[in-house]
Amino acid sequence: MSAIEVKLTTRLAPLASLARTAGVPVLIFAVAFLGYYLSNSEPLDWYKHYVYLAIAITQGTLDVASVGIPDFYHDLVVDGTSKYLPHQPAPAVLMVPFVAIWGSSFSEVYFSMALGAINVVLVWYLLGLLNVSRTTKLLLVPFFAFGTAHFYAATTGTLWFYNHVAAVFFLLLSIIFLLRRTSPVLPALFLALAFLSRQSTILATPVFLYWMVRQGHPSILSRQALFNRESLTQMGLFLGTLLPFVLFTLWYNDVRFGSPFDTGLEELYDGYGGIPYSFYLSQFPDAIRFDMLDVRNIPLHLYTIFLMPPEFHPDWSILRPSPYGMSVLLTSPAFIYAAFVKRDDPLKLGSWMAIFLVSIPAVTYYCQGWVQFGYRYLLDFAPFLLILTALGFEDNQSPASTRIKVLLVAVAIVAGFWGRHWATELGW
Repeated sequence: MSAIEVKLTTRLAPLASLARTAGVPVLIFAVAFLGYYLSNSEPLDWYKHYVYLAIAITQGTLDVASVGIPDFYHDLVVDGTSKYLPHQPAPAVLMVPFVAIWGSSFSEVYFSMALGAINVVLVWYLLGLLNVSRTTKLLLVPFFAFGTAHFYAATTGTLWFYNHVAAVFFLLLSIIFLLRRTSPVLPALFLALAFLSRQSTILATPVFLYWMVRQGHPSILSRQALFNRESLTQMGLFLGTLLPFVLFTLWYNDVRFGSPFDTGLEELYDGYGGIPYSFYLSQFPDAIRFDMLDVRNIPLHLYTIFLMPPEFHPDWSILRPSPYGMSVLLTSPAFIYAAFVKRDDPLKLGSWMAIFLVSIPAVTYYCQGWVQFGYRYLLDFAPFLLILTALGFEDNQSPASTRIKVLLVAVAIVAGFWGRHWATELGW
């Protein structure tokens, strides 16, 4: 090899390494997005609440009526001639650069698909930080992409699903930067943005503080851990980063509804008084309707999560997904491995803590997600459940267990495409 060839090879080596490094995430994104697009290539792109909120933001207002949101759009709070979206603004902010160019013609659904595909790449990166085996990565990446509620949410892209996709995006970034042991500011920043997408995610804050302490100490109860200056500084930075976003939410509520603690959701709940928003009320329309957040709603959610079957139809289809949701054990059975983590790892305890805390608003909410495939509220804590599933896969490595994992992932993916097919057929 000549001196020129050696010099050229030396100069091109970093580019070749970069191409190899970028090749895998680009391929994952392309496969995920293509799968999302082909499964719903002609979506019902006529509910674009966040597009109109993004347009309103570019015009310095939160009133979506002033920017021409169609009259048939529901789940809006009306105040005279003004209309406000009773949801957090971060999903709309993500689209601001695009609506500034394309306006109301910009597709919320396709943007949701693209962001969902990015989430699949982030899951691949997160699994790398967990140091799991290649087999676990090869199983869990497609499982998350096509075998969980994220598939349906990303390909539906309306208000009630796109905000889940955005929250997963920010929550994954928050966990990734926490595990990378960067400054506490970045994990807190992305958790705050997850909070500005789905409010319940802020309840994971104690878990992030727990992880920060455990990364440097074997126990959070020791005097060394509790009174360590570095740990206290990190926790202070974390909480200090969250505080402005919490204050912003109080201001955001006050501007829209006249009170820092009024989210507008209570008014929506009042408007659903005569509508069967749960399968229980569809069967017993005269049944008592519990409060918007009520512990008596918990059985409704537990039944949906663990037992809700598909609907039986006496025709060629035989079974179709229930519009009120379906058991996660049927739609995403690989999550079962979250219950079989054997190791004593702070990620195990922390993830279960996060699932418990974040799920409290969901399981006490008055409806279980309404028209959906699977159980969409699971997405509020899906990254933590996925961590547990990955650890469960790693802790059960026998040949028989591997065959079971492959089978459960395959069932989940088939169920995901089956659900997407029927959602399209039924106009969900």
